[in-house]
Amino acid sequence: MADASLQHWREGVGAYNAGDIQRAITQFKSAAPSKGVLFNLGVSTAKLGDNQGAIRHFDEVLRLDPNLGVAYLTRGACKHHEKMFDAAIYDYDRALACISDTSGVTLDYSGEGLQFEMNRVDLLFNRALALKEVGRIAEAQDDTAKARKLVDSRTTSRQAALDKLSSQLANLAVATPTQPRNLAANTYSPGDSGVLEG
Repeated sequence: MADASLQHWREGVGAYNAGDIQRAITQFKSAAPSKGVLFNLGVSTAKLGDNQGAIRHFDEVLRLDPNLGVAYLTRGACKHHEKMFDAAIYDYDRALACISDTSGVTLDYSGEGLQFEMNRVDLLFNRALALKEVGRIAEAQDDTAKARKLVDSRTTSRQAALDKLSSQLANLAVATPTQPRNLAANTYSPGDSGVLEG
């Protein structure tokens, strides 16, 4: 990355961290369109509520690196917020596939310049919410049960949300089918991961 491009990236990260998201986007757009810059554009765009724009940025990231699980997670969260539940499920599936059985419960992205660990608990929770929305209650219950078993000291704060979702799913399983209800506000959001630092 050329010096000027790297400077725009760093200024974009600084602006994002200072809460000036619009300035961050301007700086990221001035940098060379690398995987990290495009990811940051996606996160920043989503933070401003433009999930469709963010999805386009994450599409570009995934063209450059189809194995970047955090890009599937963030794109899935954007699709979830846009009520594109089947597409979100697909992205959560792809993100889960990026966490190999040998890497354990989390995938650390610090080597990519991002202080973020993608974990199975959040992915299973988000996928369960999306499955619930499309009426796939048994699968949602299975994901919730798996996530509850994986809660550890790093993810203990998710326990209450998992318990609440588990209870809701149990009620839905015995009730007559109803219209899907939106719980997207409880999903992981792209801004939760922060931006990649240059």
